[in-house]
Amino acid sequence: MSFFGKSDTAQRKDMTLFHILGTGAELPRSEFVALAPGANAPLLPLDLPPGLKGQTRERVAKRQLTDAYGGSAGGAEIRLADLAGTKKLTSRGLVAAGRDRQAWCDEVKSADGLCRAILPDYLALPTAVGCWTLEASDGVIRARLGPEDGFAAEPDLALSMLEVAYRVEPPNVVLRLGAYSPLIDGFISERNLKLADSPDKIAAMGLPKPLALAHGEMSLDLSREPGADAAALRNALRPYRLTAVMGLLALALWSGSVILETRELREQALTYRRNAESILRETMIPAGPILDIRAQVTKLMDDRRQSEASKSNENRPLDVLAAAGGILSGDDVRVTRVGYQSNGGLLIDLQVADFASLDELVLNLRETGINLNVAQSGTRENEGVGATLALGLEVRRGSQ
Repeated sequence: MSFFGKSDTAQRKDMTLFHILGTGAELPRSEFVALAPGANAPLLPLDLPPGLKGQTRERVAKRQLTDAYGGSAGGAEIRLADLAGTKKLTSRGLVAAGRDRQAWCDEVKSADGLCRAILPDYLALPTAVGCWTLEASDGVIRARLGPEDGFAAEPDLALSMLEVAYRVEPPNVVLRLGAYSPLIDGFISERNLKLADSPDKIAAMGLPKPLALAHGEMSLDLSREPGADAAALRNALRPYRLTAVMGLLALALWSGSVILETRELREQALTYRRNAESILRETMIPAGPILDIRAQVTKLMDDRRQSEASKSNENRPLDVLAAAGGILSGDDVRVTRVGYQSNGGLLIDLQVADFASLDELVLNLRETGINLNVAQSGTRENEGVGATLALGLEVRRGSQ
């Protein structure tokens, strides 16, 4: 069984029409895909750094292929291939000589736009992940080694390439098409590979069904100039270039004004802080670090409020003396001296008849709310009991 058939034009069950180039056959009168000799348009491996993108990747890929396989940089046309349709960076490039590509384009020029694409013949073979498709026809082996790889070569070279690919990753199944080939069929038999002669039989095995042109092959259309998509995009964006430039200029001006305004605000904030620190040094924090103005000032104000509240509970010495005067002016009490100490309050020397009278006097003073202590006491000859009372300046509220 041959995938393309023996004629120069073949039609698949899914209605995709193929036309083999270089045979001189009449072009189809409906849409078709033209197939170029795969040996003249190989897929070659690349080793591209992961950070490269766009035209930079294409230039690096072209330089790699030129260095590895020779030839002038202007003669080889390269298309980066992502045949699996994944988001991974391309690891292969489709290479064709510019003169060959132009000859293929000239051959289909008279098709009046019916040619959908020009592809290497091996890219038209159906394939799936884990499936190798091998076709022998006209002394050429066409191979599709999964969605991302393929080639067309003479049997001896094809056998060497298959042996290398097998060592890297053996297939799960082989779709065998075309004529018998001793080398290729011997390779399959020696390794006892699972074999099928149609995509439907592979699907019946429970494996992914091989499909043609379902893995991004049309993106490698050789009828288009390399970089044509990028050029078309540049042409489409050219009318918007002035608008974009003006927008960028406006953004730059706005950004500059914001930066200047931000700088002025920072300088103003720094000036305010310096002024605030100067005022604090003069009034509230003469020494020590000023780390957080708001927190430190709040703490100082709270401390001062508590201090004022504490002082409000204190009475002036004359007020305390007035509160005690009614008791100290009794007939049995004689005050001999009154003194004042800033840290001790009022000191009153007095004489009473006896210790019982002294105890009663102290009790009466304390009942009025006066905080006092008996600093000293003792008997005096013919004068009763002498004592010194230390009266604090605090009087309990509601006791005066």
